[in-house]
Amino acid sequence: MVRNIRTVTGSVYIPPGDSNALDLLDSVIGRILRQCSQVVICMDANSRNILWDNSCIGLSPSCKSAQMGAKLENIIDKYDLHVHNNGVATYRSGDITTAPDVTLSTGLTKYSNVNWSTVDYDFR
Repeated sequence: MVRNIRTVTGSVYIPPGDSNALDLLDSVIGRILRQCSQVVICMDANSRNILWDNSCIGLSPSCKSAQMGAKLENIIDKYDLHVHNNGVATYRSGDITTAPDVTLSTGLTKYSNVNWSTVDYDFR
């Protein structure tokens, strides 16, 4: 329950380049939304898209992580999911900063504001 609202929450890992895992995610989200209209999904998507990753501007569309990001964007559009990320990096290693992690929801913003943020101390 989130503020007395029945909510399905999930933590999802999509292996790098595994478009079959995104197909499975698509079907699972569809099944969940037939039963419950409030959902929160926090995921390591290993997917890059301007919707949640400011650092991918100019990334080649042929890059596998960009292709995965386009596929995830289609899923987001299909189910009218809200992307909570604000473009801030969720992964840092040396000079590399990206946002492969995505937080999605549906049905919650009608009840109240939903805030999203990163916690710097745990980036590795």
